[in-house]
Amino acid sequence: MGDFKLNAWHAGALKGVAMVLCLAGFLAWAQPVRADEFSDMQNEFNSFKNDEAEFESYKARVAREYAAYKTIIDEEFARYRGEILKVWGKPEVTTKKTYVGYSSDYKVKKVVDYEKGVIRISAVVPASEKEPVKVLEGHLKDLMNQSAKGAYKADQFTTGVEKKLKKKVTPSHLQGAEVGNKPIVADMVTGKLRPTTKEIDASVAGMMGSATMGKKKAPRQANAEMVTLEVKIPTTGRAVKARAYLPDVIRQAAKRGVDPALVFAVMETESAFNPMARSYVPAYGLMQIVPKSAGRDASKVVLGKDVVLSPSYLYNSGNNIAMGVAYLYILNDRYLASVKNPESRLYCVIAAYNTGAGNVARAFIGTTNINKAAKKINSMPPEKVYKVLIRKLPHKETRDYLQRVSKRIPSYQAV
Repeated sequence: MGDFKLNAWHAGALKGVAMVLCLAGFLAWAQPVRADEFSDMQNEFNSFKNDEAEFESYKARVAREYAAYKTIIDEEFARYRGEILKVWGKPEVTTKKTYVGYSSDYKVKKVVDYEKGVIRISAVVPASEKEPVKVLEGHLKDLMNQSAKGAYKADQFTTGVEKKLKKKVTPSHLQGAEVGNKPIVADMVTGKLRPTTKEIDASVAGMMGSATMGKKKAPRQANAEMVTLEVKIPTTGRAVKARAYLPDVIRQAAKRGVDPALVFAVMETESAFNPMARSYVPAYGLMQIVPKSAGRDASKVVLGKDVVLSPSYLYNSGNNIAMGVAYLYILNDRYLASVKNPESRLYCVIAAYNTGAGNVARAFIGTTNINKAAKKINSMPPEKVYKVLIRKLPHKETRDYLQRVSKRIPSYQAV
């Protein structure tokens, strides 16, 4: 990714948060109360109590709906896995950096490994099939013409989750969206953000010339073979994919006072720019938003309320970036604001994006109290803060994550 540079980026000053106390209102309460005002005040107080009770009820409902979300995930994944196993020897599913899509009968599997730069198409065909290469070429062309919206609609697992969420979650508590039409992989292969049919066909022909082929007996089907085609994505592909998200990153970063280079470094580390990224937590999309944790915090900033974010909402790349940037802002300007040195705070924010602010505090003081941890952090130079985090963060995954994101930030800064 070192060849992808974005010019004229300036992170800007971090936004402060101001609170205004209305002294006049306070003094009004301090005046003697007339008899004819007492009834109005009592009604206002009762209304406040009712609002508070309604808010607590709302929070309880949302909590129950998030619990239902996890149950739905478990149920739908068990069903999805079972369907895959009827055809394939083992279940291969989408991960953070690999997209896996199946045909409606599960006999065609399309895999894009965004980190390794490989496309693999596998199909179960009759043993009598005379031109399996032509079959695979057709499926490769289908993948090259597929958009994120098409991939979402074809994903039996995710659409099953969304359908059940609509039944289980109060409509006003569930946020969905239209998934966008950016290509899944054609932009990476052609080098064009919106490639034409002619450009896609030419790229497919070129890939077929250097493709590797494999064939073996189908694991679960009688009188059938599993044929596989593997092709390479150009090494420039990931830079092209990153460029597709540049407008959204610039816009959201400017809105929240976050460095765009940090956003891109997090995105690359989280998903390698896989627009359909998913982990079983669950976490969705480019910036791997977990609806129950980061999604809840970020939705209060972006949407003004705590809502359940559906898969379709988070597979909309603009929404996903907005939520990821908002969470970086929350970590920097709220949870970790007591860390004074900007460089030290940056290291803490990166680690917290992966593991939470509490675990960052634990690396310094053994407890999750970030304000107490900040006192210790503020007594150290940034390089020592980084070393403590690399040595003492509770999880190796987070230690590796901090190193990867930190090293990638310069690749996205101005030349």
